Amino acid sequence: MPANGRATTSVTALAQQAEERSVKEHFNRARHIEVGREQAIESLESMARSKVWWLETHGPKRPRHDVAKQEHHLAVLVQTLDVLKNKERGTNAADDAR
Repeated sequence: MPANGRATTSVTALAQQAEERSVKEHFNRARHIEVGREQAIESLESMARSKVWWLETHGPKRPRHDVAKQEHHLAVLVQTLDVLKNKERGTNAADDAR
């Protein structure tokens, strides 16, 4: 039985397989869209700012586990952004925040 405590039926399994195929197709298409480093940095900054907005706007009203998940997503965005900035500038992006 899965972690959610629900039995997996053949219909559920088929739906999950179809969803997984769809996700993989989207990922594969995305891999073929050219994205420059500056564009990636700008997009990551935009996504991180959007996540901060969500946390400030909805965080106080949401269950703690939802907020923790969104905080983790923000951490992934910010740390990935730092990695890209490090490669671009050859400096420590964490120093930029000081």
